[in-house]
Parts: sequence; structure tokens; C-alpha cells
Amino acid sequence: MKLSELSTGVLVTGVGAPPGLGTLRSLRQADADLKLVAADINPLAGGLYEPGAGRCVLPSAGNREAYLHAVRELCALQGLDTIIPGSEAEAAALAPVARQWEAEGLRVPVPDPDVLEFGIDKGKLLARAAEAGLPCPVTLQPEGPADLDAWTGGFPCVVKPRCSRGARGVSYPQDMDALRRIWADTAEEHGSCVVQTYIPGGADTVYTIGSLWDRGELIVSTLHRKLQTNPPTGGVAVAGETVVDEALRDAGLAVLRASGPWHGLAAVELKRPAPGEPAFLLEINPRMWGFGYLMTLAGLNVPALLVRMLAGREHLAGHIPSTFPPYAPARMVRTWQDIALPPLQEGDT
Repeated sequence: MKLSELSTGVLVTGVGAPPGLGTLRSLRQADADLKLVAADINPLAGGLYEPGAGRCVLPSAGNREAYLHAVRELCALQGLDTIIPGSEAEAAALAPVARQWEAEGLRVPVPDPDVLEFGIDKGKLLARAAEAGLPCPVTLQPEGPADLDAWTGGFPCVVKPRCSRGARGVSYPQDMDALRRIWADTAEEHGSCVVQTYIPGGADTVYTIGSLWDRGELIVSTLHRKLQTNPPTGGVAVAGETVVDEALRDAGLAVLRASGPWHGLAAVELKRPAPGEPAFLLEINPRMWGFGYLMTLAGLNVPALLVRMLAGREHLAGHIPSTFPPYAPARMVRTWQDIALPPLQEGDT
């Protein structure tokens, strides 16, 4: 069956960033008849002007009550039965109401709030991974400046907020004086921070294990690596390629199993300095990963599989390739695309 026969319509949020935009394009490519509505908090987000989709500007998920009201009203007005959140903040807003909304006929593929926390709080995730004996960088979670005296991981090291996106707030102190100064500044701006051993290697040593789960049961997993990021020291990937490496894939899935049960989409980032060396945990992204569209190009349309899974596992039959891995070799680079906006109408801003 076509996706348009399995769903009355899909709301894809966060379309101003690669995860949401890639999801939107993947679904449009899977079935041009599937009703799609693109949403973002930014009225100038490029994904709002993708062909073949309606568009809506949503309140920030930081205003949870307003955000949930707007999403629920939009789904009712547009006759949508599926919501695919494109950001951690939106997943966090939806998680507490997801099961209730599902009972009312809305499909919301996010895990329970206590599991979702592992994809938002790096400190909580690293503690769980360490308990499970999984490879992690040496990590210190200071509660105050005096706790920095306990740092034994050497220099340069890494300071990063416990809760952040991309490379926001990430710094690389070269000595203890710099660590004290940078930790204080970062904690003041971003809240609680962790200090970690610096793992050498460029963007091409960072691997992403993407996965689709049905209430704790793995449906499919993927593996790719970054080839270039912006900024070069780490951040949004601008080029990447698919990878075949069972050990890396299994290492990422072990992190997800230790922190689950997951539901919907989740991606683990690992950094392996060189072939044959351990791969160290960086983070979990509890949403579609930024290079999800790479897998669509490689023959595995994960957003389409998600819609099928939510409609019933029986609709996945014949749609996941039986090969290992279930995708072909592929490379992708992101580039600018100029989009002409429609003229402003009276009342628009």
C-alpha cells in the first residue's frame, strides 16, 4: 500500500534544519500523494517553501502549552494523523502527551520522557553508558569550580554543556587555567557542563548510527560518517557518506539498548580516532539525524518506513531491503538552494 493509503497526513516540524527538511523530502519522494504539512518556528525557514507541502509557523516548543495547543489544533484542522518532530525540544514537549494523543488517534513517534532524557542530557547519558561498561571519554561532571581540581583527563580537554545542540558552547581548554575560565563562562551561559578527554581526529572520524524502533524493538539501523562539518572543529555536517562496519553499528546500538526502550527515531554519535581503536560515545540525537536524506539516496527511506511502522508493522513487509547493509554506497554534500518566496499577503509578517 502507498503511504497516502496508510496515513491521512503527516506534520513534519523543524523544517528549517536538516533533520526536518530531509524528512519532508524523503516522504515527498516516497509518495507524492501523501498529504504533508511543513512547520517551523521561523517563518523564513526554507523547508516551509518546499513544493508539495502545506506550511505552518508554530510557537517555540519552549512555550510548551502554546506549542502543544497549536500542534493539536493544526492536526485537527488539516486532518493529519502523524507528527514527526524535527528537534529535541519538540520531542521533549510531545513526549509527556504522546501516549494520550495516540489513544485519541494521533501517531507520535517519541519515547517516554525518562528515555528521551538520555538524548537531551549528555551527563545522564554518559553516566548510564559508564554503568553499562560502554567506551566513553574520561568525563567529569563538576557541580562547582572546586570540583575541577579532580580533572585527570589531560589537555587539551573538552568543555560542553550537558544540554545543547550541535557545537553550541563547546570549547577546548589547553591548560587548567583555561579550563577554569572557560568552564565558568560556559556554565553561566549554558548551565551545567561536563569536562571530557579530547578524542583526536577530524570530522571523518565521527560516525552516526541511525535507528528506527517500535517500542523497544529495533526495526532497522544505518551507519554513516561525516566528511566535513561547519565549523570544521565540529557541528552541522555538510558532507557525508554511508559506511559498512558491523562493530561500529553494534557499538551504537549497545548505547541505545542501555538507555532504552526507544520508540521512533534515534541516532548515536561515536568518534573513533583510527581504525581498530575503540569508538567513544559522544551523544544521542532523539530525532531524525541530520543526514537522514543520505539514506534515502542510498535506497533506504527511513521516514517512509516510520510512517509504515506507525500504521502497523505488517506494512513494513517488503519495504526493508534484505541485503546487509540495507542501503547502497552513497555520498552527499549539502549546498545552498535559492528559493523564491511568495508575495506577502495582507496580514502577513
